[in-house]
Amino acid sequence: MGLKVHITELDVRMALPSTTAQLQTQAQEYGDVLSTCLQYPACDLVVMWGFTDKESWVPSAFPGWGAALVFDAAYQAKPAYVSLHDLLK
Repeated sequence: MGLKVHITELDVRMALPSTTAQLQTQAQEYGDVLSTCLQYPACDLVVMWGFTDKESWVPSAFPGWGAALVFDAAYQAKPAYVSLHDLLK
């Protein structure tokens, strides 16, 4: 059928305050999504729902939850960023 798969509005939220273990699990989950997409030619797009935790929609929609993106509120790369970077290099 020639259909394409687009993964859009991806974020992986966690209960706050986040822990090192949660950040590692988040990195694995982001990596799993991208790795799966890269395995299938029909999957040609992965888009995250934002760039940094500073502007994330998650805390306002899910009180007590957040840290859902690959950069923290101070624009520092989190383990999830490293996971994606390593898969794409």
